[in-house]
Amino acid sequence: GESLEPWAIQAKHMPGKTQMFWACFGFGRRTNLAVIRGDLDSLRGGVIARRYIEVLEEHLPTILEHDSIFMQDGAGIHRAHIVKDWFLEQGIELIDWPPYSPDLNLIENLWKRLKDEIVRLHPELITMGNSDTAMAHLVQCAHEAWESLEEVLLNKLAENMQKRVDAVLEAKG
Repeated sequence: GESLEPWAIQAKHMPGKTQMFWACFGFGRRTNLAVIRGDLDSLRGGVIARRYIEVLEEHLPTILEHDSIFMQDGAGIHRAHIVKDWFLEQGIELIDWPPYSPDLNLIENLWKRLKDEIVRLHPELITMGNSDTAMAHLVQCAHEAWESLEEVLLNKLAENMQKRVDAVLEAKG
């Protein structure tokens, strides 16, 4: 319902370049940045739940502790039955995700910071096109940018989680 005010619009820094990444963080810890490749056998060659589970199996054990609660948003592959079943089998508790509450997802703030950091460190990506070489360079730059994000930023986001949850509850979300 908001008008398209200039302050509310985020410029897309790298038109034409898309690559799905996955990462996870908590206070004082983070996973590596994972590249999620599309599945050529899927309907549109996109990322499917099986690929997502492969990433979870590789990276979640490096960060979760026995009492951790994992947060993911309502993306289709996150809601897939095989993904839900995988979390149940692993005994990993998921945070309830209220509909229309993207403000809870801390990683969204981090993705914006990561994109900005990629462009800051490697402005040449903007004009490199969409070739395989450009995409390989993007992946390399994304890893570099992920590692350059300071722990204090991640900790600050993690510390603010309770405030976000309280705000959603107060708004009856």
